Amino acid sequence: MRVLIIEDDPMVAMIHKEYFKRKEISNDLNHVSTLEEAKEFLANSDTDLIILDNYLADGQGIEFLPELKGYPIIMITAANDVQTVEAALTNGVVDYLVKPFTYERFSQAIDKVQDYMKLLSKEKINQDLIDDYLNSGRVEEEEDSLPKGLSRITLKKVLENIKEQETGFTTQQVADALDISRITIRKYLNHLVNINVLSEDAEYYTSGRPVSVFTVVSDSKIDKLL
Repeated sequence: MRVLIIEDDPMVAMIHKEYFKRKEISNDLNHVSTLEEAKEFLANSDTDLIILDNYLADGQGIEFLPELKGYPIIMITAANDVQTVEAALTNGVVDYLVKPFTYERFSQAIDKVQDYMKLLSKEKINQDLIDDYLNSGRVEEEEDSLPKGLSRITLKKVLENIKEQETGFTTQQVADALDISRITIRKYLNHLVNINVLSEDAEYYTSGRPVSVFTVVSDSKIDKLL
């Protein structure tokens, strides 16, 4: 990923770079301090993502947005007034982070951009792909508020087992592998279905009784939860 960081504070720009490195994105990180430098850089270099501050020495980043149409943009700024946020969203920024921010929130923003780029790389887009993009970032929010009675430790064990499954799997298979009761495992699988990590279908075997078979909707969502 080719990144341009437009930030006048070198210490903040350095933090951005360190966060990108933690995301294992470090091969093409570029930094400029002014809007004029940004214009010159973009005129001569291909760029996949722009990190944009608002308060710069030669103007406001928000006023530069109309010239950046076509670029995925994350605004990272101290500006938290309604007018600036509204203008940024109206001009199509992918995400908006208010300083100071955590690495976890930064990581979520980068994931959202990567989902956005993946979506637009398709020749045709179906509803599932659109829903997956629009719901990106919500998995963490849902996981932070687990339903009553569910444990993060057990959830991690369930997710690790799911990653080992090559095809669709049943509640009993996970329960046997983890030596946890079927009823307990069912609660965790239901939770994962509710937050769109798994899908559930009914299959009929020789007994004639339907059996719930689960499949993974997105491996990336499981990785975010682990």
